[in-house]
Amino acid sequence: MHPLSMMTAEELDASISVLRDSGRIDDSSTVHGCCIYEPAKEEVNSWQPGDPVDRRLDLVIRHEGEVYEARVSVTRGEVDRWEVVPDVVPRVGFVELFKVMDACRNDPNFQKALKDRGIDDASKVQIDPWPTGDYGFEFEDGRRVQRCIAFYRPNPNDNGYAFPIDGLMVHVDVDSLAVLHIEDFGTWPMATERGNYDVESVASDYGPIRDDLKPVEITQPEGVSFSVDDNEIIWQKWRFRMVVDDTEGLVLHRVSYTQDGVERPVIDRASLAEMVVPYGDTRPSQTFKHALDSGEYGLGMTANSLTLGCDCLGEIFYLDAVQMLDDGSVMTTGNAICIHEEDFGIGWKHTDMNTGEVEVRRSRRLVVSSISTVGNYEYGFFWYFHLDGSIKLEIKLTGILTTRAHAEGDDLTFARLVAPNVAGPIHQHLFCVRLDMAIDGNKNNIVEVNTEPLPAGPANPHNTAFAARETLLESEHSAMRNTNSTSSRYWRIENSGKTNRLGRPTAYRLLPSSTATMFAAENSPHAQRAMFAKHNLWVTPTTQSERYAAGDYPTQRNAGEGLPKFTANDRSLADTDLTVWHTFGLTHDVRVEDYPVMPTEYAGFMLVPDGFFDRNPAIDVAPSHSSHCH
Repeated sequence: MHPLSMMTAEELDASISVLRDSGRIDDSSTVHGCCIYEPAKEEVNSWQPGDPVDRRLDLVIRHEGEVYEARVSVTRGEVDRWEVVPDVVPRVGFVELFKVMDACRNDPNFQKALKDRGIDDASKVQIDPWPTGDYGFEFEDGRRVQRCIAFYRPNPNDNGYAFPIDGLMVHVDVDSLAVLHIEDFGTWPMATERGNYDVESVASDYGPIRDDLKPVEITQPEGVSFSVDDNEIIWQKWRFRMVVDDTEGLVLHRVSYTQDGVERPVIDRASLAEMVVPYGDTRPSQTFKHALDSGEYGLGMTANSLTLGCDCLGEIFYLDAVQMLDDGSVMTTGNAICIHEEDFGIGWKHTDMNTGEVEVRRSRRLVVSSISTVGNYEYGFFWYFHLDGSIKLEIKLTGILTTRAHAEGDDLTFARLVAPNVAGPIHQHLFCVRLDMAIDGNKNNIVEVNTEPLPAGPANPHNTAFAARETLLESEHSAMRNTNSTSSRYWRIENSGKTNRLGRPTAYRLLPSSTATMFAAENSPHAQRAMFAKHNLWVTPTTQSERYAAGDYPTQRNAGEGLPKFTANDRSLADTDLTVWHTFGLTHDVRVEDYPVMPTEYAGFMLVPDGFFDRNPAIDVAPSHSSHCH
């Protein structure tokens, strides 16, 4: 086993047993995080196959009202760390969430409010708990709270988001399960159309299912071109490890590219450091929403079990994942990571017009993916590795809109009608990816490149000249940057101590997409808790404990935590181990076509070699076999 191997169910059970046997926890204790302890880079780098491994897990425990951080060696059966963390709110677990839903449904005042709206059976009401944020409510002081909104499900399999019960919002204490406060700010007419999307409903409600698509079969008769050992994959010249972390979801470790027998590091660790979904609607049922889905719920806890032919197509290799629920039980997700190859069109081609000779090579990419369901939304995380040395992260967003009710004459400044009496509020999805870079080692620099037109003059006789200008970002404050499509802005992470054959530093480019930052003002509750979303780029000297963009405990009271605190001292970024934090995403100005279930939207970025190689690294790709190229 490697120090960065994925957790096993036996290790999870053992960690709880060690804590219980030590007298630190009992049946009332709850677990609010459990992941592998990642040793220092030096320890991981020096490990050789066959070396002993001290497997340790990091846990967040709530015991007798206090939050503790524990480190347990399941190899030695010992507790290495047990420290109280004052004044933090741990994330809500899934066992707790279902209790919150029941507490809301069973509350007599909530049931009365439903009856006032013509709903006599609370069991037909879908409860969506949301993080309450930090809005200064006195009744929330010192409590862990979820703010619940409601939807009607006439039948168990109906789409509840087709029937929003607007005007009701319930604040529930997660620990006591007491209903603290019910906001009742009006009634709206119930929607009249069901918005179901299963095959039978589509056929009956919207017309016949298409029957003219012929099957697409992807086969690899000789097998796949990659190998997986434990959680390490080797494909072509790429090598890396992967885990499903309970908070960050899919995490990649030790990404390297082998050239001429030399393994060259590119990224030490790549993960989703946080995400935020801020809503721009001012209606009370919407305006508080700015879920930090990674830190407040845990993306790894919501990973799907992927299905061949549906989620993944082709010759697939799967990895399972295990996580610990808040009651200390172990949850296994089969097929949590999907690994496969895809044809990716033309890799390179040229037709020589003088000779008529044609050289063309097909491109192929390795796909490593995981999909999480967070309430109404699905987020697919797809890492692509290409033959030309480039890496792409693509996040695929689908699922169902969270909706609000609509009555004739309602203001639609902040929402779009998607069905009679149903509207979708405007919102954003902003992701912050943490890239612990290691371009040919751990001494890197970060350079911003902008393309600019030259001023008119002797150096620009026809007023047509433009050039790429480079600026070294020397400290953390200077590296708080945003994208700029007008200057084709990108950032280059380079190793100034190593050069290619032309004397340039070996480097990779971070190529951002066209992406917004958070629209909420900096002094708003949304931005104060998710300041990472106000800039597309942050850069810090790598500190392994600085892992989450909104802080270790983002639930409720975390204003100023995370990246604002990490960068407060404006540390130097020159020739050091760098972590690049890239925030990107999309603004969802809802369309009618997003209902009743959303077509997939895409967000992401690319890392492409920039002088990392001496020439096109895909020059050596073999031509297609004659039987496939006529």
